[in-house]
Amino acid sequence: MRALAALWLMLFGLIPLLSGATLQEARLRWLKGNYEEAQSLYEDLLKDAKVSVPAAIGLSRVLQSQGEYDRALEVIVTALKSQPKEADLLARQAELLHLRGRFDEADKAVAAALASNDKHILALWVRAQLFRDRGQFKAADTEVKRLVRLYSEGVNTPNEIKDAEQLVLIGQASAENARWNGIADEFQAILEDLYGDAIKFDKNYWPAELQAGLLLLEKYNRGEALEAIDKALTINPSAAEALTARGLIALGRFEMKDAERFAERALKVNPRLPEALRLRADVYLATGDVTSALKELQQALQVNPRDELTLARVAACHHLLGDNKAFDAVVAAVEQRNPRPAVFYFALGERLEERRRFSLAERFFQQAAKAWPELPGPANALGLLYMRLGREKEAAELLEKGFQADRFNVRVSNMRKVLQHLSEYKEIRTRHFLVRYDPRRDAALARYMAETLEDIYEDLANKFAYRPEGPIPVELFRSHDMFSGRTVALPDLHTIGACTGKVITLVSPNEKNSKGEPVRKPFNWGRVLRHEVVHIFNLAQTNFLVPHWFTEGLAVSNEGFPRPPSWNQMLIDRVTAAGKQGDAPTLLNLDTIDLGFIRPRDPMEWQLAYCQAQLYVEYIEKTHGDKAIGQMLAAFAAGKNVTQALKEVCGVERAEFEKGYRDYLEKLVAELRGKRAGEKRRTLKELQAEYKKNPRDADVAGELALRLLNTQRAEARKLAEAALEVKADQPRALYVLARLAERAADTKQARQYLERALNRENPEPMVVKSLARLYYDNGEFTRAADVLESLRKHEPNDREVLQELARVYARMEAPDKQISVLEALVPLDADDFDRRARLARLLSEQNNHAAAEKAARQALEIDVTNQEVREILYRSLRGQNKNAELKRVQELLADN
Repeated sequence: MRALAALWLMLFGLIPLLSGATLQEARLRWLKGNYEEAQSLYEDLLKDAKVSVPAAIGLSRVLQSQGEYDRALEVIVTALKSQPKEADLLARQAELLHLRGRFDEADKAVAAALASNDKHILALWVRAQLFRDRGQFKAADTEVKRLVRLYSEGVNTPNEIKDAEQLVLIGQASAENARWNGIADEFQAILEDLYGDAIKFDKNYWPAELQAGLLLLEKYNRGEALEAIDKALTINPSAAEALTARGLIALGRFEMKDAERFAERALKVNPRLPEALRLRADVYLATGDVTSALKELQQALQVNPRDELTLARVAACHHLLGDNKAFDAVVAAVEQRNPRPAVFYFALGERLEERRRFSLAERFFQQAAKAWPELPGPANALGLLYMRLGREKEAAELLEKGFQADRFNVRVSNMRKVLQHLSEYKEIRTRHFLVRYDPRRDAALARYMAETLEDIYEDLANKFAYRPEGPIPVELFRSHDMFSGRTVALPDLHTIGACTGKVITLVSPNEKNSKGEPVRKPFNWGRVLRHEVVHIFNLAQTNFLVPHWFTEGLAVSNEGFPRPPSWNQMLIDRVTAAGKQGDAPTLLNLDTIDLGFIRPRDPMEWQLAYCQAQLYVEYIEKTHGDKAIGQMLAAFAAGKNVTQALKEVCGVERAEFEKGYRDYLEKLVAELRGKRAGEKRRTLKELQAEYKKNPRDADVAGELALRLLNTQRAEARKLAEAALEVKADQPRALYVLARLAERAADTKQARQYLERALNRENPEPMVVKSLARLYYDNGEFTRAADVLESLRKHEPNDREVLQELARVYARMEAPDKQISVLEALVPLDADDFDRRARLARLLSEQNNHAAAEKAARQALEIDVTNQEVREILYRSLRGQNKNAELKRVQELLADN
């Protein structure tokens, strides 16, 4: 009898056990991102009345995860027909209605849920959000405090909340409570006690990791945020919300390609996720494609037409497109629905600041702070904006207030450290600049730099016919960390100079590590200053409306140096490749050039963007006259876009301008390649096919031998020898045999091959350089110089040739010739201190004081501390009887 009773118990008890397990399995499939399987399981479970409520809620979450918002709501509405007072269903209905911006309906669902259960956590959280989103901040604050009390009152009691979903909801409410009431220490407790416990109680509840990551990201703690979000994605690789958060981290690091990739992955899972659509819009905005950004945002508004984060971006897009009527309409509509739309104002200010609309950004940050004084974000953003604009006193007050309310905000904390660091600095005021510097390390540099800045200012004022108001702050930081913190409030800026809008920041070239060793290679700080001061001029005279590529092109053009040889070679390669493919995927155009600065497709494209920007400016000047640059700047200042400016100033349509620019690049490349302009660069396959077709073509055989020299030596030798049977002086074939002889340690034979290959009228560069090296190694300096000079006549800017000539003439003790070579060589590398110092020394020894002064000053713009160069400068000034200037310079460079 007992056995039969036990059997009945097992059979009748099996139904709820199986149902519970099935619900658990369906939920696990959802949490793991197996949405189709989860949906199928939940749909089966709906048929069981005993579990229909959690099944309906689970199914609606699965549908929401895939962007099926209408179906998700329909499932809940259907379930409510049979259980109209079920609090869980009503709260879920309210949550979905709030998500869709249907606030009035959400109010009714919340009220009904709380009528059934006045402590229902989801219902209370939705009501808090509804109050918040309507600008009813006191009521919202009351609700979040109630949720916090519900949790705290249950701690260490039988009623303690251990449900992961409820803990995450309370965590979100607690975070709002901490933000609105300045409880800075609460954030760590939220991470550990709420989100931490949630994942401890349910290791698969990835939303807990996501919310932890988002909270850390809000505080700019990107390292820990990335760790948390990656944990969420480990649990559920298809979590669209977590993929979007991963993209936000990439966007914050200006890794645009990764940000876009994560947005695409998220939208593949949920094509209607507003956060992912906003992320993709932000990528478009960052790269200047406002029209595409607006299309993404319109899709997001279809999900929730009241979402203030989306609407703020829509308004920003209208402003950037010059549609003031549409901009005003969006702002008015938001203000009509919410009399205190602080979130909208704040988000709008952020988007406008990113696009350098600083005055308007300031206005909306101020409006956000006024609408909701307890919210720390707007005040912090305004403080950081004032730092960008050089208004440091105003910034300090705001950042101090913001830090007290939000100590976990990394950017605010970093900027406070920068301000404290700057308080130790001294200042030099000139007519137009305010130079801040570390008096213990950079006193001489700062004084000399201040004089240089005034020279730069006068030169640019004449060129641009414009004089920006001063003083222009220039801050010279003794460490890269402080420079990066001052510039972007984070430690990961990979450059040495920047213009924040109205402030120039620079890393000291005198930075040392803990061992007293230089941190980086010498760099030309004078060149960096010229570049950044150009930005100050262009941004000021266009009210920050100058396109990125145009000001960068002007900045490079005014650095005072020719294009680097590496840029010329890159240009040759890119233009040649573009011509082969019949279009220009390897080149940038006006549609893509800004992406080259922000989202380069490969490591070289960033350099290409600078190179092509400079060439756009050069093309405009040469084609449309010197005045065209100033006229373009004036057009941008008037709010014209690039197409309109080109039409107004240059009288051409954009497509015609681009065609002319491409023709200009083709001609430039032909000049750069010189006599070799007609050479066809063939692939290995093409060469092999041509050789097979005509093995008696000595030039093809020689080129093919050269291509195989490092991979198939025997075949290379065979091809070279075959080429020489047809053409006894084929230079590349002889070069190949010379290299093979060198590898066999037969330098005599190698020399014979190279001398036989030498053609002074049309020298092969690799032959000349190899032969000169052999002569140099053998002490035959005159011969080495002779062959190098033969190549120099044809390739006057070949840096390698000039470097070898400088070395040869130094061994020959031929100062005149060495000076001639160095004068041609040093402009090709702006950061080459040693050769500038050597040139100054040689000129001084020849009593060529004017030229020595110029060379010494150029060297000091790399290393102002070098005593030898200082003495050369002093001697050159004495030699010219510039006694007053000598005294002034000695005072500037004094080490005190």
